[in-house]
Formats: sequence, structure tokens, C-alpha cells
Amino acid sequence: MMNTVLEAKNLYKSYGEKKVIADISVRLGRGEIVALLGVSGIGKTTLFNILSGLERPDSGSVYLSGEDVTGKSGLVGYMQQSDLLLPFKSIADNAALPLVLRGEKRKVARERVISMLKDFGLEGCEKLYPAQLSGGMRQRAALLRSCLFSSEALLMDEPFSALDAITRSDMQRWFKAVARKQGLSVFFITHDINEALLLSDRIYILGGAPGRISHELNNILPEGEMPELTEEFLNNKIRITKLISQ
Repeated sequence: MMNTVLEAKNLYKSYGEKKVIADISVRLGRGEIVALLGVSGIGKTTLFNILSGLERPDSGSVYLSGEDVTGKSGLVGYMQQSDLLLPFKSIADNAALPLVLRGEKRKVARERVISMLKDFGLEGCEKLYPAQLSGGMRQRAALLRSCLFSSEALLMDEPFSALDAITRSDMQRWFKAVARKQGLSVFFITHDINEALLLSDRIYILGGAPGRISHELNNILPEGEMPELTEEFLNNKIRITKLISQ
């Protein structure tokens, strides 16, 4: 079994009388990309808030590399739907922020960021500000910052949903390549079944009320340059669509 980086066991969460998630157990292996699918309002973001330590579960535990980190924030990288880049800071200073907050000298942190810009498609952009970048480039900068926040595990909540279709497709392909090159361990939320199939090694489906993990699927992408056009890919998409609607 793949070495587990992030794991949750038997998570429950309610807000007042409303039960949001129940008995959820998930895991993320080192170097693995895992997708979480489910309809709106099913509890996906609540689960990620618990995994990141922003919220505590009513019961259950979260483990990072075997250590109980339940309710402890600042240990897991979390890239949300908005890039949240600071408009008054350059791209280099935005990306270096996690390093500076951990006590690294600003100059050293900037140098480390600049050395990574090429891999993230941002070479030569270190002095630019967020308003000077396209939506795709802003998301790349946000991803770089999130990766520097935590080398262990990265959570992504619909990271490409705000992009237009062409930019989103390009970003998906780029992201998978850079995740493999950097050895990232990524758990991401998406409403897009195509995106889940194109990017992930495994797929969790969240369903019910309260939300529970209804299915866990291993995902083997069909070979070829455009796997989404294959019959196998289409059949997998139809299968997942049916599972989500159950």
C-alpha cells in the first residue's frame, strides 16, 4: 500500500441541529492525486476545512504522516477557489509569504521562489503584481505559494473553476505534469467529472445527507494524447454520473 501522508478517520460534523458529514474516512498517499466528487452542499468544503485544521470535527481524527493534527491549522497546504494573492505584493513576495511567516529571511525566501518559477510557468514574472497576470498565471502563482506552505499534503477546493474552458483545460494538463515532477500529494474537490478522471489516481464520491463516502474508485486513465475522447473514458464518466445521482 502507498505510504499514507494525510488520513482522516471516522469524521463527524454538525452545525446546530444539521448533520453535515458522518463517519468519513479518507486517505491520501505520498505522490498521489485524489479527487472528491459530490453535488453542491453535500459537505465537501466542510471536510476540507477539517482536514486543513480550520475546523474541528465533532468526533474523529486527522493524521499527517501518522501524527494526530486534528484541529491544528498551518500544517497542510490549502488552495481555495479564489487565488487570494495580495494585490500590493509582487508574485515573488506573494509566493514567498509562507516561508517568511515561518521565519525565513525575505531575501532567501525570494531566491527560493525565483528558482522555482520556471517549473510553474512563471519565469520572469517575479516583479509583476497579480493584476498584471492572466487568470491562469495567477492560479499558478497561488499553487506555488500553497506548495511552499506545506511539502507534505496539498488540498485544493475547485482550483480551476473560475477559469474559462480553454485556460482550464491547459491548466489541468499543466498541473498534472508539475504535480508529478514535484512529487506533490494532492487531494482536490471538483464538480467536473472530466477533471476528476483526467487528473486523479483515485476518486472519492461523497453522497447522502449527511454526507458520507459512498464510493471509492481507482482511476486508470486511458492511454493516448486525448484520453477523454476514448470509449473507456466515456464509460467511466457515465458510471460516475450514475453513482453521484444515487
